Amino acid sequence: LKQKEGILEVLIHHKTGVIKAGEDIVYIVVASAHRTELFPALSEAIERIKAEAPIWKKEFTEKEEFWVHDRE
Repeated sequence: LKQKEGILEVLIHHKTGVIKAGEDIVYIVVASAHRTELFPALSEAIERIKAEAPIWKKEFTEKEEFWVHDRE
């Protein structure tokens, strides 16, 4: 993403460990001179994380716990 025209910096932080429901888990910072370049890069960043990063989600309920990918 840093190679794209007008993008100055991209920083991504993904929390690990136990995350409470509703808690923010991904932080993405994109710096550019103009928002016309910024927002498409920001959108691409989150889509690439969802498609490429090996992230597994284990969900806990009152009755059970399960890996989300097993239910999809």
